[in-house]
Amino acid sequence: MSIEQPPTNTNNRKLPLKFKLRLSRSKMNSILALCAILISAASFYATYMQAKAAQEQVAAAERQLHAETWPWLQVSYSDYDLEAERARMSVRVINSGTGPALIKSMQFEYQGNTYDNLKALLNHCCNLDAYKEALSEVQADNEDINYMKQFGWYVTSDPQNALLADGNDLVLFSMDRSSFNGHLWEKISNIAHDIEVNTCYCSLLKQCYTVNKASEVKKVAHCSNLKN
Repeated sequence: MSIEQPPTNTNNRKLPLKFKLRLSRSKMNSILALCAILISAASFYATYMQAKAAQEQVAAAERQLHAETWPWLQVSYSDYDLEAERARMSVRVINSGTGPALIKSMQFEYQGNTYDNLKALLNHCCNLDAYKEALSEVQADNEDINYMKQFGWYVTSDPQNALLADGNDLVLFSMDRSSFNGHLWEKISNIAHDIEVNTCYCSLLKQCYTVNKASEVKKVAHCSNLKN
């Protein structure tokens, strides 16, 4: 008598799975080298980001320092003193910036001629020296009277290599009007607006600029060429 065995469900049979990983020395070295490359790349990227952040901080500090030390020169003209309540011609250079300005040079142009100072221009166009001599002669004849003040003396200054602090101004030419100098005063007043002024100056950071009468500022390498 034979006993039949029940059929076996092959779908539910659990078969052992055997995986055998074999790495050769060359493959292991390749993996290690790849890991080293990835670590180096990550380290390089982190160093690059740190250096970039440091450069941005330095650039921001330089911009801040530049903004705090930037001078801006302007030339102004007026023919009346509100405080004194009298006709007074005044030509001055004003530092409207945030830092001191070292004025390297100023040039004044009128009718195609260029002058290194305003006094030379006014003497050429309006005989300023002749007025000075006439006033000095009158003063010498009578020292008891201050003719210089009564007749309208003038004041000039040379701006070359002058250090002008921010918020300050430098008078280039000033003269009160009087009955004695009325003709000269009017003559100078009539041409004042036609005088072109070119200035070259530098900041404390040795950054140099040129500016014209219209207050147009241009950065230059150094103060050798005043033409804008």
